[in-house]
Amino acid sequence: MLKLTVQLLRHTERRKLAEYLKIYQRSFNPDERVSPQILRRVIVPSPARVNPVHLFAAYRGDRMVGGACTLVLPAFSVVFGSYIFVNPELRGQGLGVRILRQVLHHERRGPQGWNYRFYGEVTAGSGDPWHAALTKAGFQFFPALWPLASYHQSGKIVAGKLCYFPYRSEPPRRFSQPALLMYIHALFYGPDSTHRHLLPRLKRFVALDA
Repeated sequence: MLKLTVQLLRHTERRKLAEYLKIYQRSFNPDERVSPQILRRVIVPSPARVNPVHLFAAYRGDRMVGGACTLVLPAFSVVFGSYIFVNPELRGQGLGVRILRQVLHHERRGPQGWNYRFYGEVTAGSGDPWHAALTKAGFQFFPALWPLASYHQSGKIVAGKLCYFPYRSEPPRRFSQPALLMYIHALFYGPDSTHRHLLPRLKRFVALDA
């Protein structure tokens, strides 16, 4: 079995970035994926960007086979895994979990020290095997619906689940899970969608930590 390696991409690596975005576009339906232009823009370092975006490329030998996209949130000491994907031609070989484990390792320590959790959102389209793989890898799922707004069709809500991997048991000082979830949802889907679709469900996401 060829060794799998996961590497952080830089915005200056244009050829690798183009290959990464090509696989990314093939891996998600239009409701789930943001435009490649947005990803190209947000990985450029900027003093004004308080939440760094990381694009990880996964290689099996010399071949790029998939990748991941994460959002680092230093104010909460957490990382949000927006996308983890495998070339559709290579699925069913366990590469997704291998990529996930390496990304978890890369992101365990952030700008503020050891991170508290790695959150992720999963759509129904991901399928039961991926849900089972996440559970086996140590992720815990919230029972409530996580309402994902479509990037393709305005007003459409995609059913999803929210999960997290615990890096450590004790939360950071002054950590607020409701504040974190509102912040993430508004950042990705806009304040209007957050107030309409997440706010009525927010209390259901607190019980797991009670």
